[in-house]
Amino acid sequence: MRSWIPVLFGVVLCVTVWSTAPALAQQSVFTGSLTVTATGSETPEEEVPLPVTVIDRNEIDDAQEESLADLLRRVPGLTVVRGGDEGGVVSIFSRGSESDHTLALFDGVRLTSPYFAGYDWGLLPSAGIARIEVARGPFSALWGADAIGGVINVVPARAAGGLELEMLAEAGQAGWRRLEAVAGWGGDGVDVYASGFDREGEGELANSDFELRQVLVDAGWSWMDGSRVAVLVQGLESDVGVPFSDPTTLTPNRRQRADQRIAALPLRFRIGDAWDLELVPSFVERDLEFRDPDDPTGFTASDTSADTTQARLASRHRLAAHELTWGAEWREDKVTDSSVYGLNLDSATASVASLFAQDVWRPGRGLSLIAGVRLDDADEWGSEVSPRLAVGWRAGDRVELKAAYGRAFRQPSLGELYFPLSGNPDLNAERSESFEVGFGWLAGASRVQVNLFSTSVDDLIEFDYAVYAFANIAGAEMRGVELAWELPVTDGLESIAQATWLDTEDDAGEQLLRRPEWSASWTLHGELWGPLSGAVTVLWVGSRPDVDPTTFGTVELDDHLTASLSLACQLLDSLEVLLRVQNLADESYQEIAGYPAPGRRITGGLRWRL
Repeated sequence: MRSWIPVLFGVVLCVTVWSTAPALAQQSVFTGSLTVTATGSETPEEEVPLPVTVIDRNEIDDAQEESLADLLRRVPGLTVVRGGDEGGVVSIFSRGSESDHTLALFDGVRLTSPYFAGYDWGLLPSAGIARIEVARGPFSALWGADAIGGVINVVPARAAGGLELEMLAEAGQAGWRRLEAVAGWGGDGVDVYASGFDREGEGELANSDFELRQVLVDAGWSWMDGSRVAVLVQGLESDVGVPFSDPTTLTPNRRQRADQRIAALPLRFRIGDAWDLELVPSFVERDLEFRDPDDPTGFTASDTSADTTQARLASRHRLAAHELTWGAEWREDKVTDSSVYGLNLDSATASVASLFAQDVWRPGRGLSLIAGVRLDDADEWGSEVSPRLAVGWRAGDRVELKAAYGRAFRQPSLGELYFPLSGNPDLNAERSESFEVGFGWLAGASRVQVNLFSTSVDDLIEFDYAVYAFANIAGAEMRGVELAWELPVTDGLESIAQATWLDTEDDAGEQLLRRPEWSASWTLHGELWGPLSGAVTVLWVGSRPDVDPTTFGTVELDDHLTASLSLACQLLDSLEVLLRVQNLADESYQEIAGYPAPGRRITGGLRWRL
């Protein structure tokens, strides 16, 4: 471990405090972004007694970052891992939990795959996104299965009013090309927002090129004071070259294609001043195609279709100091999988019916309490009850205290249940129990948050070589501390720092793979000087264990320090010149053993707004 790196972060933060201390007393009280994910309704971030991070559109624009996954690297408690170059599969470990223990949502619509769980975060671009909400900790009481480590909800943008047009064009090294376009209009109760995204480039190896395209539309009609009927549609496709099957075997013709399509009808009815009713029917279609005509084992092709049909009803009532929410949810997952060897799953299905209730109580004197419980029932794997309790207290204008308890679960995937030979239809859900306490300190617009958490997971599903099938045979413990510090440097410039200490172990007392004990980041973004704006981000990830892809023995990956820089210069009222440098020092490192991460990439472009 590089012992000077924590010192470097400390020096940077101390300099920032020293340079801005005179201004702190003049800043207004901290006001953060809104979050829906933590409570189910729009709530100011600082009023939620749970650890929530919101990355808003201003921060996304300052970073000029097209990859949603790379934006998530700056969130405390998250470990983001990409398999090699751009376009590689991206996994997220929240608070040390498994990569399939973080629920992926798109405006509340479930993205997590029902085939073998988890989600490839490398698929989602930042184009057309209003904000990214990251709620850490157990959230099965509100959102159901797979929310053991947390929930990441990607919220699309909506037209605010009038005409909105934006175009971005960017090019750079190794065939890099990126195009974005946005058109929005709102007025007379009607709003339409459409965005398009196209990105392609080449990696450092042969057959490591990548392409990603997205079309996203959100259109709605609003009436009265808060009622809205809308249509949300996303079409996304990815085409990636896979340069090798292991570090010693090149695969010049191996390709992987992924498609994702979302259709949702979010309906919100304001029945009275104190009663809202929300209904969201949705359908998600996922297709994965693998091709390699030269595979020496004969595995030349496979095709997977994984679809989710879901409907969620929530009734919200404001009664004095209480906000009571109750609702129901129904979901059906269906998977078909085949390869050159034959049909593996033929429309295998699993259905889940759920009931939930939650009370957000604010009795006054700075006290807030969230109590919730949810029942999920399925014929395939049984039923689960998930409770949650969180308490927050604002002690004056400067200090806030938090404590929370919750249980969560991950349901067995259809692949784990029914895949030929290895599937086990008798699997139970993975179950977790979590405790945490938090402390917050506010000084003007500056905010410091510290969260201590402990999570235990039982009945982890792993492949049991004794019976050659999946089984509930493992457990894990995760403990940690998260530190986050938001500090305004000037009216238009913000410093965001975070650090995470993580202690994980399996049943044998070994550290869990790919989870670093220490990690940290620092971001400075906003208006830099005159017509210049942008962001600089420094990321440090400590050493962590992994599995060697050739020998299958345990290896220790070195820690790495990377930096990125983005600058935008305002030439005209509606035109900016862009410059972006990723991996500024051209650091050589691996996030997964045997898969080199991208080197330095320099890009430039133009952004036009009306």
